[in-house]
Amino acid sequence: MAETGRGFAVGSQIFADLWSLLGLVPLPCESPGESASVFTALSAERAAFVVVEKAWFNGLPESVRRRLEKSADPVWIQFPSCESGEMR
Repeated sequence: MAETGRGFAVGSQIFADLWSLLGLVPLPCESPGESASVFTALSAERAAFVVVEKAWFNGLPESVRRRLEKSADPVWIQFPSCESGEMR
């Protein structure tokens, strides 16, 4: 039987921690400028999808964002930021 990938949560500490309650692997990263550690961790794991904080994702360089938006391995899913008014 083929091994299935895992789900990851990327964004602020609170965002990643909340998603970890649902079983996702938290990869907290407060600043998209420090995203190298996130991409290194994801490349070492078998990621099926990545739930990413929208504000964090929008802070990435445009070329990186476009590539990730088209990615199917893993799929990047944007969710509203916890600390913004988007959740209300």
